[in-house]
Amino acid sequence: MGVLVDYFTADSDESAERALSSGPGYVKLPYVDCKGWIDELGDLVAELSGRDVSEFGDSEVVVDDGEASGVDRVMPETVAALAAIEDARLGEYAEDELLNDYEIERITALRDLAREAVRLSHRMYRWMCV
Repeated sequence: MGVLVDYFTADSDESAERALSSGPGYVKLPYVDCKGWIDELGDLVAELSGRDVSEFGDSEVVVDDGEASGVDRVMPETVAALAAIEDARLGEYAEDELLNDYEIERITALRDLAREAVRLSHRMYRWMCV
């Protein structure tokens, strides 16, 4: 059994809560599928930005069903730092880490999702389900 993870944006915690039972794609919220690939965004953002992971707070639980799924709000500092990552840095990171095309696409999609969240003054969330 694995953990399913999607990162998504919503205009409020109430909107994000709709994703609890079936995920953000089901309720038509913008998302990036990270199933089996990444579950802690702060670690990735620290590596990309060259900052210490301690600068990024832990996500906060918005809602969980007490059994298998939950929605967490990503800290605004993490979202802003991810949104600020330039294409050149993504390329350097991909080369340094020997990332494949899928991994590069996921990181770019996450960065673009963060940029959209910042542009629209929305929040970014993580949906997880066991």
